Amino acid sequence: MHAPSPEVEVLEVAECWRLLRISHLGRIAVVDPDGSPDLFPVNYVAGADALFLRTAPGAKLDAFAAGRPVAFEIDRENHGDVWSVVVRGRARILDTDAEVEASGVRGLRSAGSWVKNEVVRVDPDRVSGRRFLRASRSASRNARRNAPPGASGPADSGAHEIHDAHDSKPKPIPHLPPRPGGSAV
Repeated sequence: MHAPSPEVEVLEVAECWRLLRISHLGRIAVVDPDGSPDLFPVNYVAGADALFLRTAPGAKLDAFAAGRPVAFEIDRENHGDVWSVVVRGRARILDTDAEVEASGVRGLRSAGSWVKNEVVRVDPDRVSGRRFLRASRSASRNARRNAPPGASGPADSGAHEIHDAHDSKPKPIPHLPPRPGGSAV
């Protein structure tokens, strides 16, 4: 296993669940009977220890009914940082009104216009997440991490902060006059 780079923060499981609870759109990967993967966008609700979604008959429902493993993923960009949470586990179709009511999917609105009457619970075997830090946050975090105890401010006062396209105005391209007696390059 590789150690994460300074630009990658491994998220704690509690933080992964927090991120899962603030979103309602993700992607679920299933395995077809021939062994090939397939990926579908889904609306979902995150419960205390499981994910719940609604679906209609088709490849997803067939995979869920067959008990094949699934992977679920959400990701977002936030102020230049990008994070991703992946849930791996098994999905099962809920078959009692009590389970469906407890799931919280009754208020979930589908992005499509078709009816999705089947409610599915994804029980995780593993939950993991990563945050990919933009260069300036990574440099700042590394400076704080490497600073001597009690030091304040950046470890390297000559450090240059890197800005992405959203942080600064475009710089003009310098124009140089042609060189006398030579060709412009």
